[in-house]
Amino acid sequence: MKKNILLKLLATSVFGLMLTASLTSCKKDPLQLSPLDFYGSGNYWKTPAHASAYVVGLHKDFRDIYWTHTMTFGEIRGGTFRSDVATSSDAMTLADGILRYQNLSEESSFVSNFANYFGRITNINLFLSKVDDIKGLNEDERNYYKAQAHGLRAFYYFELYRVYGGVPLRLGIEVIDGERDPNKLYLKRSAPKEIIAQVEKDLEESFALFGDRNGFSYYGQPTKAFWNKAATEALMAEVALWRAKVSTYGVPADPTKIDVAKTHLLNLVNNYGLKLADNFGEIFGTLSTPEKKANSEIILSWRFQEGEATNRNGAFLYDFNGGQTKNQLRMDGTPWNNPWSLTGWASQSYEYDRDLFDSYDNEDRRKLETFYPAYRKENPSELFSTFLNKKSGSLNAQGIRVFDSDYPIYRLAWVYLSLAEVANYEGNNADVEKYINMIRKRAYGDNWNPTKFGYKPGDFTANELAILAEKDKEFVQEGQRWWDVNRMTLTKDGEHLVFVPEGNKYQNNNRPILNKATEAYKVLWPVDKALLDNDKTIKQTPGYKTGENTAYEGDWN
Repeated sequence: MKKNILLKLLATSVFGLMLTASLTSCKKDPLQLSPLDFYGSGNYWKTPAHASAYVVGLHKDFRDIYWTHTMTFGEIRGGTFRSDVATSSDAMTLADGILRYQNLSEESSFVSNFANYFGRITNINLFLSKVDDIKGLNEDERNYYKAQAHGLRAFYYFELYRVYGGVPLRLGIEVIDGERDPNKLYLKRSAPKEIIAQVEKDLEESFALFGDRNGFSYYGQPTKAFWNKAATEALMAEVALWRAKVSTYGVPADPTKIDVAKTHLLNLVNNYGLKLADNFGEIFGTLSTPEKKANSEIILSWRFQEGEATNRNGAFLYDFNGGQTKNQLRMDGTPWNNPWSLTGWASQSYEYDRDLFDSYDNEDRRKLETFYPAYRKENPSELFSTFLNKKSGSLNAQGIRVFDSDYPIYRLAWVYLSLAEVANYEGNNADVEKYINMIRKRAYGDNWNPTKFGYKPGDFTANELAILAEKDKEFVQEGQRWWDVNRMTLTKDGEHLVFVPEGNKYQNNNRPILNKATEAYKVLWPVDKALLDNDKTIKQTPGYKTGENTAYEGDWN
């Protein structure tokens, strides 16, 4: 055997196909025979079905990072989780203290091996190297698949850019091709400017290759679980907004990118038939139903379904047998009595800060669509805890709770509040007011009173903090808070909210999430020590090796 690379791309029927492809290269058998259901490197990549099945597998790969993207990288460090106690209200140990307390270090990196994103990137690289050779694919199909692959690769590399700054830039398939020269297999960290340049290049290619495919379907089946042109434009907008406001070692903020972000955001509003759901709860709350998963507001989401894959939202609930909540009361004063009808495992390993719950007006429908409060039996007016109502799944035919709610990546409400952020940067108070109030009007529903609840714009600081507060209420557990406080600023082109107390208002401690004088380097993540020990070409993220807290001016590597 010259090599034996096992590539498992398991795509369940939610994506329409199942594929397990073993890509193996051996000395040829004289008879050159292989089982009909066996795919080796010599007889795969032959038919259009091979291409479509592989793309399904790439999306299964993509769904597997939903927790890493949403919670680990996007939310837990953002200042909305309880950090005043070690155990939850339900008496469970609270998870991920390293992240909640910003205790990242070389010894405690929390994630390892660049979050295992490079295996996924290599799978995309392999596809892009082979798809042009497949006979029988018409040009439209080929371009569609390549557009998805470039969009997914841009997503992975942009995530790595925001998390680590510089990372290895691998666009080839040396590992799969059996390269033996370690000098070619090992890759040192490229400078951040090279990574973001590749992200933008992939996005431009993706956008061009999609052509006029502005719809949401895969092989004629309506779905928003596959990468689409609108997702590419959403990521283009997000990248541009980040570039406009954030400097990353050698990549200075570029205010001209605001115009790029605005163009793509307005395209999303106008070109894809998107529309806000009439009621917040229809998106993924108590009013959500399976047929509403791909509703008019969603641009792209990770799909979950009973019998295929479920999410981890049981970790935001309660132990219905052994926890403390079973002895408490519902909001209406009745006994708790297991309101989610839980019969299997659940544990309150994650608990949002109560100040976040209290920040909602009672007339704001998002309050109880997002959280389900429990009150103390001995004092029914005192809040005991809040559990995550949002994305809490459904009861199946047997009356069993199934955590099958989708995880949105992009939706139209994000577009509108991003436009509000762009308008604030431009000094356009009329549009700041317009876009914030579009979201508030839907949130309050029949309770909407523009005089009482409408936002009246102020100076840059007041507007920026109002946009953040609105996003906090709208996007709980959608993986945005950490990126928001790192991108948004207290004054125009001023201090980022992660470094000022105003960005950390829910923990009521009058301290910033990160102390800029001593912890500025922690906006990026450390590389785990095991990887550093095993690959001497990889260097540690600036700041973590020696604890220095100065700008890194030398070679990123």
